[in-house]
Amino acid sequence: MKNKSLIATFLLAFLLLVVFSLALREYSQPNALIMEVEQHWDTYCVGGTCIPGTHNIAVADADGDEQDEIITGGLAYSIINETRTSLGAPLRIWNWNGQNLTLEKSENWPGNIGCIYAGDADGDGETEILTAGGLINNTSTAFSLRIWNWNGQNLTLRGNYPEVYANAIFVADVDNDNKPEILTVGRAYNTSQPNAQLSVWQWNGNSLSLKAKAEWTAPNDIARANSVNAADLDNDGTVEIATCGYINSPKNSSGQLRVWQLNDAELSLRCSAEWRKADGYALDVAGNVMGNTMAYNIKISDVDDDGFAEIITGGVTYNGDKIEGQLRIWNWTGNNLNLETSREWTNLDLTELKAISINDVDADGKKEIVTSGVTTKYGHWTNETNKEKAELKVWNWNENTLTLKQSTEWIVGEGVCAWNVATGNLTGDGKMRIVTVGCMYVATLCDPDMRIWTITNNASTELVIAAGAIVALIALASIYILVKRFRG
Repeated sequence: MKNKSLIATFLLAFLLLVVFSLALREYSQPNALIMEVEQHWDTYCVGGTCIPGTHNIAVADADGDEQDEIITGGLAYSIINETRTSLGAPLRIWNWNGQNLTLEKSENWPGNIGCIYAGDADGDGETEILTAGGLINNTSTAFSLRIWNWNGQNLTLRGNYPEVYANAIFVADVDNDNKPEILTVGRAYNTSQPNAQLSVWQWNGNSLSLKAKAEWTAPNDIARANSVNAADLDNDGTVEIATCGYINSPKNSSGQLRVWQLNDAELSLRCSAEWRKADGYALDVAGNVMGNTMAYNIKISDVDDDGFAEIITGGVTYNGDKIEGQLRIWNWTGNNLNLETSREWTNLDLTELKAISINDVDADGKKEIVTSGVTTKYGHWTNETNKEKAELKVWNWNENTLTLKQSTEWIVGEGVCAWNVATGNLTGDGKMRIVTVGCMYVATLCDPDMRIWTITNNASTELVIAAGAIVALIALASIYILVKRFRG
């Protein structure tokens, strides 16, 4: 009988070990990138809405309810007899509670929204929504910056400021006066010269004043400023402003990153870096000149926990054959820009990194770099098998290795581009979600195809610990019974 009890005990222990091993294998699978919801606009299949621009989404607590809202811009149009008409600017504010995506506010006006930012623009402790784009008046279009407040019920236009052209907006105190400044980058307005421009504005809640601006170009050529951000890069107490874009015409373009400082109402250029991989240029899918190397988006954050903020740029580069997506991480020592790493990748013929967001999106205690974009192939207009696909990637940088933690791509309609990405605490529970939005199309009809993503485990660490504890308890109980039987 004792031998039978011994065999039975070992069999039980073996079975428990097998079950626990299989459970642990299942529960310890890598995190998964899951789409929680997909949202179309009211113009879906009857007109069109497109959200291009790489800075046309903001995720922020705009109404003070401790839950981030999704704020989107873009352009909307109607289709009459297969012709686009009635161009409008569609400002939308959305709420996601984990189950339902609710459109809280819809505001339209003639024109378009080219970029959006949400932040405290006047230092009053409340979040403002800033939009920049075109404003159509009769038959003419003028560029303008608009500033709004949203309290959960009413959307109030606080100011409309014409002749402000912006590809991107950022808000920060860049001169240590304890007041936030509004930073805009774009093209110099009302000038025949193709100059890039950085502007620093002060808004007091009622009026907007220009504090400083800088214009630049390439010798006998052009320059473009596509994105702006600001932070203290070298921990010396002075905030630096970083801009990215490109110089020279597309056939000869090089990516450009610049670091500025504002001193006594004057912008001083501290450093400028230009780069490319190969000479020549690529064509887009329609056969037009696309370019060589261009930086579309810039973010600043300490992504490797070394105590210093890194500059992260994203865009495209030509490798002599194809257009590659490009992600670069830099640091600033106070005198020089240093490239820490650069990652390029191709999928189809043209692969573009459009936008960047930085957050701890998988709850591992480390910041991830989230990128969105598009990949497409020559001839996809006529070949059903070569479609335009959106890309979403999640990266980690630890000072030595840039690791791709998550990656997905998708097709909807005849093609789709994830022009914009943002991250935030949408449900108010501290869990960070990823939001992508851009443009999908069917013939002449477009839709933003907004998607909310989350990164989840197959099971929690607590569940694995509990399962292990149960197995250990049963094993100890079996050993105890066996010992008693032998002693008895």
